[in-house]
Amino acid sequence: MKTFKSLADVEAADLSPPVRDAVRRVVKGLIEAYAEYGETYDPDDDGYAILVEGGESETEIEAEVGYGLRKALFEGGYREDSCFVTCTLHNNQYGISWIVVDSPALDPAIRARLLEECDAEVPS
Repeated sequence: MKTFKSLADVEAADLSPPVRDAVRRVVKGLIEAYAEYGETYDPDDDGYAILVEGGESETEIEAEVGYGLRKALFEGGYREDSCFVTCTLHNNQYGISWIVVDSPALDPAIRARLLEECDAEVPS
């Protein structure tokens, strides 16, 4: 699990191109959304992005955000390359943006929830 609160965080993470591009788009989108309304994005007040690459424990994720992926309330989402992109809204301002790599290490129950939330069919 990696957290991203700025574009500099994305560049410093040395991620592979498809995952890096997805994370960059999410973080850039957060920054631009606030700028569009004349505000400055503040990850401490507004939320940030978390990359889940597979194999992370629920305990590890819970230590970061207060709940694990099994209990996360995903609000919409989409698939981008090999990732699920979704968010959990905590209130009108603060949310966690999730980028979850669709890997064999991903818990099948979580994958099924992400597929459902992202309006994708579970492959046969």
